[in-house]
Amino acid sequence: MADDIEITDLSKKYRICHDPQTMYSTLRETIALNAKRALSRLRSPFSALNPSRVYEDFWALKDVNLTVKKGDRVGIIGRNGAGKSTLLKILSKITSPTTGHLKMRGRVSSLLEVGTGFHPELTGKENIFLNGAILGMKRQEIRTKFDAIVDFADVERFLDTPVKRYSSGMIARLGFAIAAHLDPDILIIDEVLAVGDAAFQEKCLKTLNELGGAGRTVLFVSHDINAVINLCNRGVYLDKGKVAVAGPIDICVDAYMRQVQTITLNWQGQLGDDHIHFTKMCVQGDNRRKFFYQNESAAVEIEYEILKPSKEIAISVGVWNQRNQLLAHSCPFEGNVKFLHKGKYKISLMFDTELFYEGEYFIKLECTGHHNRRVITDDIIIKMPVYAQNPNNNACRTNPRSGISLGNRWKMN
Repeated sequence: MADDIEITDLSKKYRICHDPQTMYSTLRETIALNAKRALSRLRSPFSALNPSRVYEDFWALKDVNLTVKKGDRVGIIGRNGAGKSTLLKILSKITSPTTGHLKMRGRVSSLLEVGTGFHPELTGKENIFLNGAILGMKRQEIRTKFDAIVDFADVERFLDTPVKRYSSGMIARLGFAIAAHLDPDILIIDEVLAVGDAAFQEKCLKTLNELGGAGRTVLFVSHDINAVINLCNRGVYLDKGKVAVAGPIDICVDAYMRQVQTITLNWQGQLGDDHIHFTKMCVQGDNRRKFFYQNESAAVEIEYEILKPSKEIAISVGVWNQRNQLLAHSCPFEGNVKFLHKGKYKISLMFDTELFYEGEYFIKLECTGHHNRRVITDDIIIKMPVYAQNPNNNACRTNPRSGISLGNRWKMN
């Protein structure tokens, strides 16, 4: 399959100014400031301000090499300031690279910021024609697709209202509808889905999947890992302006999450009292990734040491969602037989991740002793991200809230 995009040794440099007088000044103030500096150099050439201290070179991108094949849906991920938006601006021809080469084949449509290309004083209808023309659509083409654009954006009641009165969500819907109906060979999208509601995001992801299935290339930047995994088959993980990992999307997401997670799938330490010490808790699967797909099995493993046997020790694990709501709870033993002898122990709880809607969950260890006194003073918590590997066949992903699924095992009597 042919490459739609070829990037070779691409770099982008910006100059950062550290002198407030230089950053914010009128032409008159700039001339006066330069005259003062020239006079200062004549009077004291060695004490004059070093220009290298005023300006600093910042490489937003450095030696980026990428190839994107036709029909790939590429998720570009990374921390804030990693160079994601800069890369998309270069691909969209908004800014030029400092060094390197870029080849793109086909019609390109970009949606980088909410409201890009819209005139606030014009109505929604007028902005459809204006924005479509900016993106390269013929007037007759816009007329042909006008009804489909309006229907997708769901702004029919507000077509004659100036865009300045639109909410950010309405502007995002309208901008995405125009860009998607351009029939581009390459569609570039940067975080614009973040302002939409759940129904709009679902509609957008479905459209992007259809574009990819029709052989169109999609470049998608988002901090929403759920959306990236659901949409993209390939990924690029940028770190400090450089390509850290490029390849299948699950490999890129795993590398990214290993760098950004503060609460991980593994806890190690020494917590407890004079009866019991906990040394490790982790959640493991059939793979070494830092997340799980819904069709995989997982196991919570706990390691502890009994120092002073007691019948009153009780441990349990709870699964919590991001709203700090308890979703599930399990106690490993009946009768606490494992706490009657000294020694080191390892226990595990097996479960299926298909029970969970996609999202991030937290598994918390609890332990009580005499009169239900808390044994663990600090929280022992591990994170368990669950994603949908095949969104087209997953009915659970339409639920916007993290929770437990009852599954799909229905029978007709």
